[in-house]
Amino acid sequence: MRWFRAGELKLPPYEPNIPEPTTRADFMKHWFPLTLDDKTAQKLLWISDGGAKVARSSDAICPYPNRPERYDHSPQVLCKEGLLGCRGYWEVEYEGWVVVGVACESAPRKAQDGACGLGENASSWGVGWSGSCFQVWHNSENVDIQMPPGSTLGVYVDQPAGVLKFLLVEGEGGEKAVRLIQKFKVNLQEKIYPGFWIGTNSSCLLRKKDQ
Repeated sequence: MRWFRAGELKLPPYEPNIPEPTTRADFMKHWFPLTLDDKTAQKLLWISDGGAKVARSSDAICPYPNRPERYDHSPQVLCKEGLLGCRGYWEVEYEGWVVVGVACESAPRKAQDGACGLGENASSWGVGWSGSCFQVWHNSENVDIQMPPGSTLGVYVDQPAGVLKFLLVEGEGGEKAVRLIQKFKVNLQEKIYPGFWIGTNSSCLLRKKDQ
């Protein structure tokens, strides 16, 4: 069997004609382990837990060196692993005011290049809890989704098929289930990176597969 390698990840070959996952068990078959990339983190963000957690507690500045791939204004960070020619699913626990999303490799990261926030441009998508509903963002347009709040979100990307799904993860232990928040069908021509926008006194934690 030939395997597809995405960075350091060894994934099975892409099969184009399989049904889209609908249950959490289906999504878990496409589990995509992630690590936060501190080279992209804006300087208000602090990375910990071996690259699994990002937090913003105040206006304290983390002494990251300046880099061309780093966000300079929007409080965001991307993951080291991107999706190209494959499917992937991951889950994120969050606290506070955050946006969980994805961005194309070419999406702007510097304020001089235009809107950089997840969902604020044509090259990124994001979802977050507004306090009364979920809001899904793309290209500076948002849709309100009336659903109960939760503390864990799931994201599924089928890069070759151009499918992006945001999901609410519900339940405990082995009884977890997912509920669709929003699905996008888009033309994805480049590598897609998981990303996170973090408000003050907020955090995101990448879940492990067995959690």
